[in-house]
This record gives sequence, structure tokens and C-alpha cells, in this order.
Amino acid sequence: MIDVILVKSDPIIKQSSIRAEQITKSIVKKYSVLSLGWNRGSTPVDYDSINRLQFLKLFELKAPYAFERFGKIRLLIYFPIFWIWIFVNLCKYRPSVVHACDLATITPCYLYKLLFRKKLIFDVLDRYGMTYVSNKKNSVFNVMQSLVNKVEEFYANKSDTLITVSDDIIRSFRKKPKNCVAIMNCPNDSISLKERAEIGGYKLLYTGAIRQGRGLDILIGLLSDLKDTELVVTGKVKDSKLKNEIDKIANIKYHGFLDRNKLLELETNCHVMVALYDLRLQRQYEYGMANKVLEAMMCGVAIITNISRDLIKETKCGIVVDYGNISDIKHAIIKLRDNPQLRKLYATNGRRAFIEKYNWGKMEEKLYNTYDRLLNK
Repeated sequence: MIDVILVKSDPIIKQSSIRAEQITKSIVKKYSVLSLGWNRGSTPVDYDSINRLQFLKLFELKAPYAFERFGKIRLLIYFPIFWIWIFVNLCKYRPSVVHACDLATITPCYLYKLLFRKKLIFDVLDRYGMTYVSNKKNSVFNVMQSLVNKVEEFYANKSDTLITVSDDIIRSFRKKPKNCVAIMNCPNDSISLKERAEIGGYKLLYTGAIRQGRGLDILIGLLSDLKDTELVVTGKVKDSKLKNEIDKIANIKYHGFLDRNKLLELETNCHVMVALYDLRLQRQYEYGMANKVLEAMMCGVAIITNISRDLIKETKCGIVVDYGNISDIKHAIIKLRDNPQLRKLYATNGRRAFIEKYNWGKMEEKLYNTYDRLLNK
């Protein structure tokens, strides 16, 4: 019998599934594990790697993602097929604990819990309604978001343990189980600051999708005036018009969509990371924690952001600004450009906090405690 089956609605071993992959690689060190994922065919999958991973099994059915055109509607056809596949595998392997990594996979996992009296973990990265339902002030969208939130809260309350990435997300659930734990998306320490070369010039770094609502339009306007500052940009292009604006500015360099190792190399070779989110469009960041903040801490790099305010205040690792306040953002960029010692202080503070408290090793301990309790070990 398998101890744990983890379920996610994507291939798991790819950049957008860092959390699921990280959890899997941790629990497989201590328990017998099988992870079930879905290869929808929109991104290449390294099958040589999959064949070497005895703990991973993929459902092969090409299907859209929710963010694609009419993706949510089209998925109504595909998800029941995926759920049947999940349930068949759960019945086949009979895990003691099933770990559902998103709302899209919880239904068959909950059914398995009821029928076989097994334990269920519901892992919530973002509140689904806030992330995938439009925030437009419209009665239809308001009803849809309320409905999705109620469904999510129902499953959360019926699970044996609710896991989220922050205490704020836990508090956002009105109904929840007795056992709740915040396991942040802290990265593994995969860098050596001793090897870092002296960085010339003054480099800002933006990582993430090229799209509206992430402050890129603001940065484009600022960089056209700040000739002594370079902005390095990397990520998938989801707004070609915005990408064209980037290409017009000489001191903005787009490096494409990079794999994990090349991304870390960029992060450790910049002076400041910038992580800005329009919370009117992306309300999940009111409660969640952007990976960029934690990665800046790991890499020993100062950060300018409008989220994770309590963490920034606690660790003193960067400057908090208000989204849309151009003068506020410009002042922060210039302040860190003209004060290398302050930059170094923020970088050192962030790195120290990462080593002491905000690394994956600390989160792994919480994960093991959760599983030990459920498995009575």
C-alpha cells in the first residue's frame, strides 16, 4: 500500500508547478509516494526525466488551461474524464493519505476519502475564486466568485488538514478544519553567494509573465528617463503590445522565458528585484505570498514591492511602495541606485532571514509533522 498520493492538474515537474514538485521530492524521502499529474500538451514534458521518476504518473489528454480563450468553458468537458482517471488510480493504489494540490483535483479525492475512510489534505496555493474569476464589478462575476469560494470552503472544511502558503489565506476561510498549517513556497537554498562576481552598473530585474497589472508599463515609463539604470526582463509573453513597448527602450533587455537554473543566475546577478501587482486585478496577492519576494531573500538581493508588507517590515529586506504611485516607485529605484550600502543591508537582512526562518528545510519540517500526525507515525 502507498502512504501518499499527491494530485495536481498539470504535469508537476515544470516551472509553474514548483510547489507540487517540491512537496513531492520532500515526502518521497520519508514515505511511499505516487504523484498524479495531467499533461495537457501545451508545454513540452521531459519524458526521459519522468521515466526515471518512479513516483510520477501522468494523464495523457490534450486539453486547454483556464487562462486560454474559452478555456474555463471547454474544461467542463475534460475535467470529468480527468477526475475518473484520478479516482481509478486512487482505488488501485489505496493511499492512506491523498494530497489534493488544487480545487481542480479535490472532488475525486474527497469521494475517495468518503468511500474508503482515508485522510485528505487540501493544499490551497491561492483562493481559486480570486485568481480565476474576473474581479469586474458585475453581479454575474460576484455570484460566480461567491459560489466558487463556497465550494472551496466546503472541501476545506471536510478535509483532515488544510495547507496554505500563508496565515492570511487560512484566515480568509470562514469554515475550515481543526488542523491548518501554513507552508510557504520557500525555495531550496540552491546558490552560493561566495561565488557571486562584482556586478557592474545598476540592474533591476523583473521576472514573470509579460502582461498588464504587473507594473511593467510603469517601469517602461521610468526606464526611458533613468538612462543609468538597466531593467532585465524575463518571462512568458502574454501581451505582445506590452512586449513591443519593452523592445523600444534601449536600457530594457528581454531575456525570454528561462529555465530554473538560468533564472537563478539572473536573480543572483542583479542589484534589485521588482515585484509589483495590481491588487484590483490579482486579489490573491492580498492574502498570498509571491515567490519573487522569497527568492530575492534567498539570492541576497534587495526588493521593491507592494505586497508581503509584513514580511518586508519584519526582515527589512527591501522597500514597500504603492502600486500605481509612479513617484513612489521612482524614488525607491533611485534611492537604492544611489545608496549601495543600503542595498547591501537589505540584501544581507533578506539572506539572513531566509537562512534562519524562510527556507524550504523549515517548511519541510512542518510538512513531515503534518504527515506523521495523519499517518500516526
